[in-house]
Amino acid sequence: MSSILLCAAVLPVFGLCTFIYTKDKNKEPAWLLALMFGLGLLSVIPVLICELIFGAFFPLDSKAGFIPIFFNILFGVALYEEAFKWLVTKYMGYRSKEFDEVFDVIVYAVFVSLGFACLENIMYVFQNGLGNAILRAILAVPGHTCFAISMGYFFSKAKVGQISGNHKVYAKNMILSIIAPIILHTFYDTFILAASGAEDSIIGLIPFILFYVFMVVVCFLTVDKVAKVQNNLSLNIQEGSIVKNDQGYIYYQYPTVPPTPPVATPAVETPLPPTTGPQFCPICGRQVAGANFCPNCGLRLR
Repeated sequence: MSSILLCAAVLPVFGLCTFIYTKDKNKEPAWLLALMFGLGLLSVIPVLICELIFGAFFPLDSKAGFIPIFFNILFGVALYEEAFKWLVTKYMGYRSKEFDEVFDVIVYAVFVSLGFACLENIMYVFQNGLGNAILRAILAVPGHTCFAISMGYFFSKAKVGQISGNHKVYAKNMILSIIAPIILHTFYDTFILAASGAEDSIIGLIPFILFYVFMVVVCFLTVDKVAKVQNNLSLNIQEGSIVKNDQGYIYYQYPTVPPTPPVATPAVETPLPPTTGPQFCPICGRQVAGANFCPNCGLRLR
């Protein structure tokens, strides 16, 4: 039974790792991804310590109301989890010499986050059973992936700002790279906890479902979009597929070359070789002396 629970806990994690890895056309070194995953897994330890120390100040009460739940989740759970993931991604991934494409840092962030989710999944599944494994495979593991995608997306924009020398863009996106996953994580947990304390659990789940579907769709569309920018970052900026507008915002521009219409080549009349001896037009019977056309009826002679 324990082996079944272990498989149920880790399979969705490795499934999403594989999905993100296959989106990267120029693969990152296996040793680096293994390191990011392992450090993400180990980050569970300081997160648990922080939650034990500060958890008493931010109790998770499902009956407390949306606003109190939101702030208790923010300062009691999401802040620590995403901060430690951010530190690993920033100092081991963002600063790595292997980070030379905008999609790379999304891969790093996802592997760190799913490393964390892997150990967390094992702990919850062994404690609560196979049903919990199914729920977490549908909700929690994709949720951690989305938090990481938002982090990596803003990291990629910060890197473009850094390379292009725009300190304002760099600073703004570096801040968003930590704020975005914290906010997403906080709303995710808040909607779930509030739903568990609602009088009508079905109606209480509606806000969570709407939020969750919106988050997943936006994040995975972002993955598809950024994965298309697969060249070297410096070359992207030079060739214009990554551009900066007048306000300093970075966006991706996919150059499209319109098809060149075929140029019609005019037909060239090939003159017939001169004939020898007298020729007669088969229509009018008139003799034609050395010409290709009958001067009387205009028939072409062969």
